Amino acid sequence: MNRPTSRPLPHFCAILLLILCGFSLLASPCRASLEEEMSAKNKQLSERKKAIQSLTEKERSLHKDLARLEDSFKDAAATLERLQTELAALKKEQAEGARRLTALLAEREKTTQRLAELMQTLWPIYLKAKEEGFASTDEWAEANRRGEWLTALYREAQTLREEIERQSQIVADQQSTLDQNAENAAAQVEKIKASRAELEKRKNRFESQLAEVRTKKKESEKEIQNLMGSIANLRHKISLQSEKKISKLQGKLEWPAKGKTVVRFNPDGNPASNGIGMALPAGTPVRSMSWGKVVHNDQLRGFGQVVIVFHGDDYYSLYAFLSEAPLPVGREVEKGQQIGVCGFYPAAKGEGLYFELRFKQKVINPLKWLQSG
Repeated sequence: MNRPTSRPLPHFCAILLLILCGFSLLASPCRASLEEEMSAKNKQLSERKKAIQSLTEKERSLHKDLARLEDSFKDAAATLERLQTELAALKKEQAEGARRLTALLAEREKTTQRLAELMQTLWPIYLKAKEEGFASTDEWAEANRRGEWLTALYREAQTLREEIERQSQIVADQQSTLDQNAENAAAQVEKIKASRAELEKRKNRFESQLAEVRTKKKESEKEIQNLMGSIANLRHKISLQSEKKISKLQGKLEWPAKGKTVVRFNPDGNPASNGIGMALPAGTPVRSMSWGKVVHNDQLRGFGQVVIVFHGDDYYSLYAFLSEAPLPVGREVEKGQQIGVCGFYPAAKGEGLYFELRFKQKVINPLKWLQSG
């Protein structure tokens, strides 16, 4: 039986060793990469949580400031209401005082007018009688009585006028006091209004800052949720990687294909055989023995189209004499995923497959790793 694989060509071995060494140096363990990424995500999560804590403290501080401001706002509103009530009362008193003063001035004017009329009416009579003289004692007595009566009347009118003057002055003084008080109250009202306006501006600023803090907090909480989701996903991937560790799958690996064995594993034989060869029906799919990544897909002299899959932990599987191999280098493959189709295999004198399993570039017996049967 013609078995080209039982006597590996030095050229093939050199190329294969170079390929495996190269990918051994370049390929980094997927688990380590995932753990490194998860560590970075955990660091970001810790930073986001600290940011959330800082924002929460700032939110609490703003709440306290806003509560104090609300108290001041309420106090200012109460003071303003009180002052406005006082001002309204003062204005009412002002109006009442103005009416009283107007009435007194009108009364004074009437009294003055009455006094003037009295003088105009009686005084000329008195003067005339005095000039003409008196014929008898009775006439003199009558004239004297009239003079005394006129004088008394004048004095009464004058006293009334003076009383009105006095009351008018009192009312005017009261009105002046009311005006001053009303002016002071109005000034205080304006001051409180200005204070309320400033408090309103401060309140708006606090509310704006509070809204900004809440927005940032909400964004940070969303980032935390995303990070926690990413971390959970990474943990799941790491868990899957642990399950996919080929070193733990001895005796559980998938057969790349099922067919008649034409070359057995015998590295110390004469001729030596570093893998297993089998005859297969035409068009038989060739599948990956385990999870991994395609690190080589090209022609190798004497072995046709060769695909090499890196499984991590320095394990590689090799599939030779393929008729089709569509997966590009770098493509990750699942356990049992098709990586090609069997082609012409000289040792099978027809369609077939030759494959190897290696650890750190050293061949190992695939039968110990493949599922029995």
